[in-house]
Amino acid sequence: MPGSFAFSAMAFSAVLLCFSNLLFAQANSTPTAIVADRKTFDETVAPFLRKYCASCHEDSSNESGVVLSGISFDLAAGVDMELWNTVLRQLHLEEMPPSDSEQPEQHERDAVMLWINVELKKSGNVADLYSKLESPSFGNYVNHEKLFSGEITTEAFSPARLWRTSPEVFENVKSSYGPGARDFRQPFPLEGKVGIKDYANLLFADSAVVSVLMSNAACAADELVKHSAIAASDASPTDDMLASAISEHFSKVVYREPRAEEISSYSKLFRKTAREGGNAEAMRLVFMAVMLHHESVYRVEIGLGEADAHGRRMLSGTEMAFAVAFALTDRRPDTQLLQAASARRLNSSADVRQQVERILQDDAIDKPRILRFFQEFFGYSQAHKVFKDEDRSGGFSYYGENYPAMYERDADFFVMNILEKDRDVFRQLLTSNEYFIINRATFRNTVYDFYKKHQQQLDAGEYPEAMQKELLERLNLRGWHELNAKYNLHNFNKGFDGSVAAIKQIVKEQYSWMDTTDEHVLRHRMQALYAKYPMVYDLRDDEQDFLLPQPYKRPNRAGMLTHPAWLIAHSLNDSTDPIRRGKWVWERLLGGVIPDIPITVDASIPEDPAKTLRERLRKTEQSECWRCHRKMNPVGYTFEIYDDFGRYRSEESLSNGDIRPVHARSEVIDTGERALDGEFKDALELIHRLAESDKVRQVMIRHVFRYFFGRNETLADSKTLIAADRAYLESGGSFKALLISLLSSDSFIYRKTLEPKLK
Repeated sequence: MPGSFAFSAMAFSAVLLCFSNLLFAQANSTPTAIVADRKTFDETVAPFLRKYCASCHEDSSNESGVVLSGISFDLAAGVDMELWNTVLRQLHLEEMPPSDSEQPEQHERDAVMLWINVELKKSGNVADLYSKLESPSFGNYVNHEKLFSGEITTEAFSPARLWRTSPEVFENVKSSYGPGARDFRQPFPLEGKVGIKDYANLLFADSAVVSVLMSNAACAADELVKHSAIAASDASPTDDMLASAISEHFSKVVYREPRAEEISSYSKLFRKTAREGGNAEAMRLVFMAVMLHHESVYRVEIGLGEADAHGRRMLSGTEMAFAVAFALTDRRPDTQLLQAASARRLNSSADVRQQVERILQDDAIDKPRILRFFQEFFGYSQAHKVFKDEDRSGGFSYYGENYPAMYERDADFFVMNILEKDRDVFRQLLTSNEYFIINRATFRNTVYDFYKKHQQQLDAGEYPEAMQKELLERLNLRGWHELNAKYNLHNFNKGFDGSVAAIKQIVKEQYSWMDTTDEHVLRHRMQALYAKYPMVYDLRDDEQDFLLPQPYKRPNRAGMLTHPAWLIAHSLNDSTDPIRRGKWVWERLLGGVIPDIPITVDASIPEDPAKTLRERLRKTEQSECWRCHRKMNPVGYTFEIYDDFGRYRSEESLSNGDIRPVHARSEVIDTGERALDGEFKDALELIHRLAESDKVRQVMIRHVFRYFFGRNETLADSKTLIAADRAYLESGGSFKALLISLLSSDSFIYRKTLEPKLK
């Protein structure tokens, strides 16, 4: 009956929502409040504050307005919480005491931070800092030197967790839910912000997610019922018939056989509902219930394997199979992973390493998460969201073709070319001047050139396998199924299959669209729609040659940070953005932390048509701003040799019509590595210095860890990160070797339910 069904659906929604809310509550639960630790305050904390803080923070005359005289020890009762959070943040970031003041020993700093953390928990309040440490933007809070010092002896692990299904995985598996899946809505959206997005502890099945899941489940169930023999019959099914139907659907959705207690639970649900609403209604509800199973919403990484002497539990074979598959492929485990799990051949680091190596070496297995890491890490895939004025650029196109989106694909090719060679990957990403110009015109010109080269044979219908392979190789394709994804072809070219007929169709269109018989133009030029596309690569008309294979070697370029896609993504609509570019380098390569802009600060930059942007940014050199901007601005200024379209320049045009020389020289200080401090002529000099830095390499590895583990690293991951860095170096800079090390590490294969203690 409709009323009965509606009530049951609402009940399932409530159960799932309560389940996710319970997980959230458990993850953020705190101990019962107890008496404050006055003894440690008097013996350790108060002397620390007097020695290192009192000279500036005794009264309100200091710039920050932070007054520590009279601060209460009774933090456990909730007194002065905001002030103690400020102290904790400054100590952890090592922003206080100031660099020109006497510095405490690390053990002194650690002791005070530990006391604050413990007392905040007693009060029933997790420190602001403590919760922020779980956010992607706060991963750099963990002390870098400690992470790679080798002094941490803790055996690595990840916390036991449920990790919400990603939107990409959902798109790949939804077909298993039945014929109704074609009408499914995406229930697992991620924020469109720059950076790594898919963090396990930040994603939950909230009411919005549950609402879409319920709608999808109902849609699929309506279709499944039409094909169910049990639903079509008025007779009560036998237990075996019902168990068989449940098992068939369960194995497709959850990707394992149901346990006996699960079959029993779904059978009871069917029997009860059938008495009230009939078999069809009962089967519909069972189908929905299976699709709302927590393993179809979350990735289960509890650690159901063997326990060890360190209080850790290894992922079970099934958990491991899913963890490896989702880490690399956005798909459920393949047959070999499932067979390995079933045969207990995923029970050690060596077992996992073997499977990771197999997947990485098999070109037939699509591994989209690898490229997506670089898209999210560098942020260049956001370029198409930054609007640029076509008139101001002299031809920059948005209408008909979105040039920034095409530059993003060029950047993808840049990354893939380096990954394919898999040597010295991080250095090449930062310094290589081998760029690709890949678009529909490149594809068409290359096909035309291929035809002219083999015209006599092709016109005679001769097309041997070796010739077909040549065209695929020139287009950098493993098969024609990859064509549209790489070149984003229009509908009328999407069906291109490399056949003689398809090649001749391209030739016919080339003559028509280019409106010429000049062979040089037909092979080496772009039609009007693409004519200005190469301008951001500083290519003159007589330099353009849009044939494959590529890349081009471009002067005045060094890696991704001078690629047009990255420069546009880190710019404003009508100008460059030294602050954003400098902040990116400081956080993503130097491992530094830039605090959020205080709400009391006016962050607007004054307009002045007679001044350069750098001159107008002098506003940020005021005392209340410079503490943070002294890190970002000098780094960002070096990138002023590129305009906001990504073009190299030596002069800057002002709004009043004046032209001024670009001033990119800047002094970078306090990077944490002496070799990186100093004056730099421009971004090119800075980038090449960064590429030589051990710290920069290690910071990039930390970001790889965050992406593939879905969490920030902790000091407990020190052994994992040191081993990964060593594997990368010993392999000659292989990204595959780095991934193999990380995905077979203790941090990947072990789980622990206890929260690690601060040390």
